[in-house]
Amino acid sequence: MRNNINKKVIKILSLGHFITDAYSGFLNPIMPFIAAKIGITMALATILISISNLTSSLSQPFFGYIADKWQKRFFIFWGMIMASCFLSCLGLASNIYILVICLLLGHMGVAFFHPQATSIVSNYSKSTINSKDISIFIAMGTFGFAIGPAISSGIAQFFGLTKLPFVCLIGIIFAFIILKQIPKITNKSTETTNISLIKAIIKIFRNKPVAILVGASIVKSFVVSSFPIILPFYWKSIGYNVSHIGLILFAFMVAGAFGVISSPIFEKHIGIKNIFYVSLITVTPLGFIFYFCKGTGLIGLSAFILIGYVSFLAVPVNMSLAQKLMPEFKSMISGFIGGFSWGIIGLLLPIISITAEKYGILNILLIMTFIPFLFSYFIKNLPEEKTL
Repeated sequence: MRNNINKKVIKILSLGHFITDAYSGFLNPIMPFIAAKIGITMALATILISISNLTSSLSQPFFGYIADKWQKRFFIFWGMIMASCFLSCLGLASNIYILVICLLLGHMGVAFFHPQATSIVSNYSKSTINSKDISIFIAMGTFGFAIGPAISSGIAQFFGLTKLPFVCLIGIIFAFIILKQIPKITNKSTETTNISLIKAIIKIFRNKPVAILVGASIVKSFVVSSFPIILPFYWKSIGYNVSHIGLILFAFMVAGAFGVISSPIFEKHIGIKNIFYVSLITVTPLGFIFYFCKGTGLIGLSAFILIGYVSFLAVPVNMSLAQKLMPEFKSMISGFIGGFSWGIIGLLLPIISITAEKYGILNILLIMTFIPFLFSYFIKNLPEEKTL
C-alpha cells in the first residue's frame, strides 16, 4: 500500500513539473516578437529575461530553506497558480511595465514550485544515487520546458499572442489536483528547523563535492540557458519565423529530456564521474560543428540538438548525488542546483547579449562552449562510487 502511495505521489508531481516548466518555456520563441510589439531592443529584452530569471533562480535556495523548515504543500500549489496565470499573460503585454510584472510574478511561481517538489519526490523515491524516480521527475520538467516554446509559438503563429492566456486553465486545475492528492508532509527535520539561513548556506558550500556539483550545474546552465535565449534573435535575423524557432527549441529541449532519461543507464555502465566528463567535454566539439555550419542546415541544427542532449545527461546524477551527500537540506540543494545556477547565468545574460550584438552571436556562443570543457578538470574531486 505504501509503495502505491509513493508511486502515485511521484507520478502526480512529475506531471505537475511538466506543466509548470511548460509555462516557463513560453517566453523564448515569442520574446523577439513581443520586443518588436512594444518597441524594445534585443539587449533590453534579454535584460528583462535576466531579471525574471534572477527573481526565479536566486530565490529558489531561500524558498528551499523555508520548505525544509515548514514542510508544507504551500509552495507547490501557489507555484503552479502563479506560473500558469502570469506566464500565460505575456502575450497581452502592451508595454514594458506589464511585461515585467508578468515575468517577475510568473517566474516567482516557478521558484515556489521546484525546491519542495524535488524534495518530496526524493523522499518518496528509492534512496540510491541511480534514482529512476528523480530522472523521471526531471525529465518530465525538461519535456515540459521543451513543449512550452512549441505551444507559445504555435498559438502566436496561428491564433495570435492575445489567445495565450486561455492556457492558464490547465495549470490552475492541476494545482487543485495536487492539493487534493498529495499527502500532507509530517516528517520535519530538527536540524533544518534550528539552523539559520546563513549557517545553512555556509554548511552547504563547505562541503567540497556539493560545491563542485553546484558549479557543474552553473556551467551546464551557461549552455542550456544562453543558447535558447540568444539564438532566436539570430534565427529571426536570417528569416526564420516564430513557429520554426519554436520547433528548433522544442527539439533542443526534447533531446535534453532524453538525456535525462538515459542518464541512469549511462551512470550504471560508465560510473558517476565519467557521465560528468561526457556531459561537459562533448559540448565543445559540437559547438564547433554548429559554428562552422552557421547555426543552420541539417548538420548545424543536429549539432545544436545534440548539445541539448549531452548538457542534460548528468543532471539527475548531479541532483541525486548532492541530495545524498546532504540529505538534511534536500529542498535547499534543489534550489541551488536547479535554480541558483540559472540565476548566476541571469546575471551574465545582459553582458553576453551586448557582447553578442557587437561581436556576433555565433562567435560568442562558440567561446562559451569551452567553459564546460575547462570545468571538467574539477570532476576528479567528486567522491568515488564505492565510498557512497
